[in-house]
Amino acid sequence: QIEGSIRVHTTPNCEEDQNSEQPATHDVEQYQREREREQREQQSDTGSKSSKSISQFSLQNFRKQQSVLLVNLILVLGLVTTAGFMWIGLTGALAQTEDDFVRSALFAENKVVTALGDYLNAASLVHNRCRHNFTRTDFREMYEYLDSSGLVFQAVQFVPNITNAERPAAEDEARAYLAENYPYVNYTGFRGFNTPTSGLKPRWRNQSFYFPIHYQEPIFGNEAAIDLDYYSSESRRRTVDSLFSSAGPALTDRLVLVNQGTKELRCGSGDTPGYGVVLMHPGVNLTTQPDIWPREFSAIVICIRDLLERSISSEGKDSKVFIHDLSDPSVPDGDPVFLGAAEIKKSTGAAPILRLITGESFDRLVDKNLYHQQIIRAANRDWMITVVHMEGWWDINLLFIILGGVIILFAAVALALYVRNDAKKTKRYNQLKQEASHEKAALILKNARQATKTERELNDFIAHEVRNPVAAAMAACNFVQMEMNKKKPFEEEEALEVAQGDMSVIENALKFVNDLLRNMLDMHRAGNKQLHVNMVPTDLLHDIIEPVAGMLHKRGSKVKVIVECPDNMWIKADPLRLKQVILNLGRNSSKFIEEGFIRLKAEEIDGNVKLYVDDSGSGIPREKRDRLFAKFQESLDVLSQGTGIGLYLCKSLVDLMGGKIYLDDDYHSGIEGHPGTSFVIDMRAPSVEAPTAQDLQTSVAEIHFDIPGATEEELHPLSEAEDLPENVRVLFVDDDSILRKLFKRSVMRVAPNWEVREASNGESALVLTETEKFDLIFVDMYMASVEKQLLGTETIAALRNAGITSKMCGLSANDLEEEFLQAGANAFMFKPFPCEAHELKLTLSRILAKPDIEMSHRVSKA
Repeated sequence: QIEGSIRVHTTPNCEEDQNSEQPATHDVEQYQREREREQREQQSDTGSKSSKSISQFSLQNFRKQQSVLLVNLILVLGLVTTAGFMWIGLTGALAQTEDDFVRSALFAENKVVTALGDYLNAASLVHNRCRHNFTRTDFREMYEYLDSSGLVFQAVQFVPNITNAERPAAEDEARAYLAENYPYVNYTGFRGFNTPTSGLKPRWRNQSFYFPIHYQEPIFGNEAAIDLDYYSSESRRRTVDSLFSSAGPALTDRLVLVNQGTKELRCGSGDTPGYGVVLMHPGVNLTTQPDIWPREFSAIVICIRDLLERSISSEGKDSKVFIHDLSDPSVPDGDPVFLGAAEIKKSTGAAPILRLITGESFDRLVDKNLYHQQIIRAANRDWMITVVHMEGWWDINLLFIILGGVIILFAAVALALYVRNDAKKTKRYNQLKQEASHEKAALILKNARQATKTERELNDFIAHEVRNPVAAAMAACNFVQMEMNKKKPFEEEEALEVAQGDMSVIENALKFVNDLLRNMLDMHRAGNKQLHVNMVPTDLLHDIIEPVAGMLHKRGSKVKVIVECPDNMWIKADPLRLKQVILNLGRNSSKFIEEGFIRLKAEEIDGNVKLYVDDSGSGIPREKRDRLFAKFQESLDVLSQGTGIGLYLCKSLVDLMGGKIYLDDDYHSGIEGHPGTSFVIDMRAPSVEAPTAQDLQTSVAEIHFDIPGATEEELHPLSEAEDLPENVRVLFVDDDSILRKLFKRSVMRVAPNWEVREASNGESALVLTETEKFDLIFVDMYMASVEKQLLGTETIAALRNAGITSKMCGLSANDLEEEFLQAGANAFMFKPFPCEAHELKLTLSRILAKPDIEMSHRVSKA
C-alpha cells in the first residue's frame, strides 16, 4: 500500500518535470543558458567535493601519523619510565622486604615467648589447684578444663615429695586406682634409673625421699611415666634442684618422647624426629603458708612441635624457624643444642602450612639467606630463636617488572580493548539479563504451578479423608440428638445401645481426624528438618517390641501376635519414634487380617540390626508398590481406611534415625491364599552394649506429641505415686469460651480441689495476675478480637517481665514450641487438650514437674 501511494503521487510530478524540461521554441537560448549554468554548478560541486575528499584524506593521514607519533612517544616515554621505575622499585623493594621480614621475625619470636607464658601460667594454675585436699577425680577434671582451653601438651603432672615411709601407702593408692580404671597398666611401684647407664627399672631402689609422677593425665600413651621418680636421673635431678634453688619454674634438657605401646616418636612428624621438654613449676610462695614452700611441683610435658604451632599459627611469610638451647649443661663449651625447627609455607587459608624439619640445614641456610636471631629467657634457660627468610630477594621485583612492561607496552591497546570489551560486555550483560529474566519468569511459573498442584492435592486429600468421618460423626450426632429430644429419651434398652454405638462412631471419627492432623504435622516437620530424634540406648524387646505387641493384642481375636527378638538386644535409636513406626506398621497389618498372625521380629545380620513387621494378610498389589511410601498415597485397603500418609511418615522417621525402610518383595507368609506383607527396617547400625544404671539416668528430651492411634496410658503408664497436688490455682487464657468451660470441667474431674480461673485474652491475664497468685497458667497463641490483642508468646513474656514465677504452658495447634520456650514458658503442648482422665492427669503432672525459669536471666535478657 505504501509503494502504491508513492507511485500515485510520484507519477504526475515526474510528468510535470518532463513537460517542464521540454523547452518551447522561443526559449531555446534561455534554456541552453540555464543548462550551461547547471553544468557549471555541477562542475563546481564536483570540484568542491573532490577538494573536500582531499582535505578529509589529508586529515585522516594526519591523524594516522599523529597516532603513530603518539604511540612512538608513549613507547619512548614508557622505556624511560620503566628504567627509572625498575631502579627505584628494586632498591625500595629490597629495603621493604628486609623491613617486613624483621617485623615478621620479631612477631614470631614474641609469639614463642607468649606461648611459653601460656604454658607457665597453666603449670602455675595446676600447682595451685593441687596444693591441698584434691583427689584424682579433681585432677582429671582439671586436666579436661586445661585441654579444652586449646593448649596442646603431651601430659600434665603433679609431683609430690614423698618420703620412704610414705612410699608404700602411695604405691597402694596408685595400684588400686589403676586397677579400677586402667586395668591394662602393669603397675610395679615407683620407677627410676638405678645407675646413670641403666635403663628404666620397674622398681626403683629405696631412697630417703622421692619425686614420683604420682598424678598424671592422660594415662593412655604415658603409662611409662607413672610414678617415675624425677630424682632418679642426672638431667632431671639437675632440673629439680634448679627448681627448688631458684624457687621458680625450670625446664629439662631436651627429651625424646616415645609411646610405650607403639614405640613411635610422640613429638615427631613422619620421618622427621622431634624433641620435647618438661616444664616444672614450684608454685607461688603464699603469705598464708610461708613455711611449707617449696615442697612439690607441677609439670607439663611439651613437644617443641606444639610450641611452634601455637607460636606461628598466624605467621604469613615463607620462612624456617629454629629453636636452640644455649643453657644445656650436658654439652661441652656451651654449644647450642637443637630443640626443634619448622618450615612455614603461606597458604590461601586462614593459617599457614607448617612442616617439621631437622636442624642439619641450619648453618647452610644462615650463610645464604636473610635471617634474624633473638635470645629469650625460657624459665631457667636461654633459648635462641632463629627465623630464616625463604621467599627470595627477587620475587617481588619480578612482579614489578612484569607489571611495568604490561602497562607501558599495552597502554594504547588496553584503551581500545577496554572500549571494545566494554561494548561487548554491555551487549552480553543485556543479553544475559534478558535470559535471566526469562529463566526467572519460567521458574516462577513452574514453582507456581507446582505449588498450585501441591495445594490442590492437599485440598483433595483433606477433603477426601475428612469428609467421610465428619459425615459419619454428624449423622451419629443427629441420631443421638433426635433420641435426646424425645419426652423420655433412652427409655428402651435398645435405644441406649444404639446411642452408645453412635457415640463410639463420633469418638472414632474425631480421633481419626485428630490422628490425620497430627500425622500431617509430623510429616511437615520431618520434611522441613524440624523434627529431631533423640538417639539413646534402647532395649528392643522390652522398650519397643513387647509394648507394641501389647497394643496390637486384642482379647478374643483370631489374630496372633508373635514376638521374635533376642533378649538384651540394645541399639541406638529414638524409642518413641521407633515405637511409632512399629505400631503404625502393626496397625496397618491388623486392618488386613481377620485370622492369622502378625510377627514382630528383630535380629542382627552382618553387623546391622533389622526389624521386621510380618503378617499373613492379603498382601499389597504389585501396581501399588511403586508409590508405597509416597505422600498422599491412595489407601491400600478396599474400605479406604487410614490417613494415607502413615507409610510416608514412617519412612521420614526411619530416615531421621539413619535407617532404611522397605518392602520385602520375596516374602510369603506360608499360608495359601494369604501371601502377607513384610516391612523391613534396616537400622544400618550394630547393636550396642547394655548401658549402666548411671547411663540410664540420663535425661531424654521430651516429645510433646503422641503416637497417632496410641493412648497416653499405653505409651507412658503413670505410676500410682505420681498423684497431683491437692490445692493448685490455675489460670486458663483462651478467647474461646467453650474451650475454657470444657477445660475447667476436665480439670475438676481429676483434681476437684483445684481452683480454675478464666481469661479471654492476654491483657485480662495481666490484670488478674496483679491481684491474684496462680500456680499454673495456660496461654493460647492466637486470641481473636476486634482490636489488636497480645499473642500468647507476648503474654508470657509480659508476665515474666512482671516477675510472675508461675509454671506456664503454651498452647497451639501449630508447632510453636521454640517460640513459647524462648518467651519464658516452662512447657508447650499441642491442641486439643486431652479430655481423658488418665491422659489429663499425666499431662498436668508433667507440666508441674518442669523446672522453674531462672527469673534473673529472664529480666536481664528483657
